[in-house]
Amino acid sequence: MSTLPTMPVGVDRHIADTAHMTNEEAGAYFRLQIFAWRSPGCCLPDDDARFARMLGTTLKRWASLKPIVLANWALENGNWSNEQVARDHQFVSEKVERKRVAGRMGGRPKPLELQDPVGALGSVIEKENESETKAAKAKAKESPIFPIGDEDPEGFAEFKSAYPKRNVAFPTTYARKRWLEARRRGATPAEIVAGAKAYAAEQERIGKAGTEFVKTADTWLYQRRWRDYAPKVDEAAPVAEISAEVWRDRVRAWKSRGGHWPWQQRTEPPDDPRTKVPPSILAEFGIRHLDARATPELLAGTG
Repeated sequence: MSTLPTMPVGVDRHIADTAHMTNEEAGAYFRLQIFAWRSPGCCLPDDDARFARMLGTTLKRWASLKPIVLANWALENGNWSNEQVARDHQFVSEKVERKRVAGRMGGRPKPLELQDPVGALGSVIEKENESETKAAKAKAKESPIFPIGDEDPEGFAEFKSAYPKRNVAFPTTYARKRWLEARRRGATPAEIVAGAKAYAAEQERIGKAGTEFVKTADTWLYQRRWRDYAPKVDEAAPVAEISAEVWRDRVRAWKSRGGHWPWQQRTEPPDDPRTKVPPSILAEFGIRHLDARATPELLAGTG
């Protein structure tokens, strides 16, 4: 039996995070999360050969899967980590430790107002007065969900207005909490709102606005996704380093997924006149920007 705590799976969050993936990509993404959960520090070394072995695939196939599968992972000090897995592991580990400590003390941890230094060591605690016990239980407790402080933080209303519509109501309370967390980490209202507007434009272009495939605003903020849409000072050099074969693979994937383009940081998608995909590669797929956009037939792969 594993000594690690059981890994929780947020089904709604997982579906939202993998809605744009193929079954193969979603399976690889989830499998790597499990490996990270069972690894020290909840991270995986930056070793493509090891990733391929974990997924039971070849290095060549892993090279095609990697841009999509690791889009929600971060590379730091030679290790890949998934922030959601790390936070869940910390939360569950702390919960297990609290229960372990309570077990050593003879039962569940008692509320602070009922604890006695002597009783905590195993001595008999005198019976509490019934009215005092009821009063203690009725004492209001601070919820970890609701933010404390400014109920209308700077820029939040603009962010709420700019964020793409989903098929359910906007999660104002949860999103406000994540907004305040992002601000405490140093993000500015302007950069978050700019990212939300770019994300909304992307979802409109690929036809997902107003559907369940749009990330919930609180998840989007928690994952700091505005950074994916931050403008780059100099994109020419990175784009120039991309080989023709990689461009072909990306355009082929873009067509097969109905217009999903996860490389927005480097350039606009092939059907955008501003794209930096080489004209010779576009020509191979029959894409011309005579009408400022590719035809719907091209997105369907029939053009």
